[in-house]
Amino acid sequence: MLSQIVAKKKVRVAAASASLSLRELKIRLADAKPLRPFGESLEQPGMSLIGEVKKASPSKGNLGLSAAVEVLAKQYEKGGAHAISVLTEEDYFLGSVADLQAVRDAVGLPVLRKDFVLTEYQLYETCYLKADAVLLIARLLSRSQLQEYLCICRELKLGVLVEAHNSREVEFALLAGAKILGINNRDLATFKIDLGLTVSLAEMIPEDVILVSESGIETAAEVAMLKAAKVDAVLVGETLVRSHDAVAKIRELLAGEKDDQN
Repeated sequence: MLSQIVAKKKVRVAAASASLSLRELKIRLADAKPLRPFGESLEQPGMSLIGEVKKASPSKGNLGLSAAVEVLAKQYEKGGAHAISVLTEEDYFLGSVADLQAVRDAVGLPVLRKDFVLTEYQLYETCYLKADAVLLIARLLSRSQLQEYLCICRELKLGVLVEAHNSREVEFALLAGAKILGINNRDLATFKIDLGLTVSLAEMIPEDVILVSESGIETAAEVAMLKAAKVDAVLVGETLVRSHDAVAKIRELLAGEKDDQN
């Protein structure tokens, strides 16, 4: 499935660059406004939460999101989320850049563009779309690409969440200079979820790197378990999208964290 997603993404990126060239993108970015600090939003004491706006997934199909994406994002913000992730992959996650822009305009939180980044064009495009951060999946990039893309993002002042799924990818990401590292509990090849993966890999993460656990997080007890493993933030999507009350669900997930701080 991952190879199919990547193949379609290559076609879409080629079409986008044919419509608006990389050179033109760079020219337009000369007047870009300052971005919201994604990393700083996750650096606060205790557990942070990134709420994800997600319409579908290859494993679950359509998630039945009835609210407008900007309405859901406002609920995340009200509930206490520290940042918002928006899927922009069109074919398998039913996302769009329109969703990203609608969310960015609706909230004051930093917004992460979550997609399958394969080329530097997508980094400049992400800034052009006014996202504050971008996802880079270690599995999809060579070491030289990841290092180069991290360098470009620093120049653009674009936040970066580097995603890994095993010890080799974690080491690869750290050597490339990742400062915000996400452990995806979902295997992108099989879509199976194991929350224990974050716990087992957490010991590899230096204290000066922000550790994010992604996928499969449903309960406050799971958030507490991840906090005990020195996780700094959780990325939660499907659980919030399927919830009848996203505001209450976020507060429930972070309830243990708030109790600890009292």
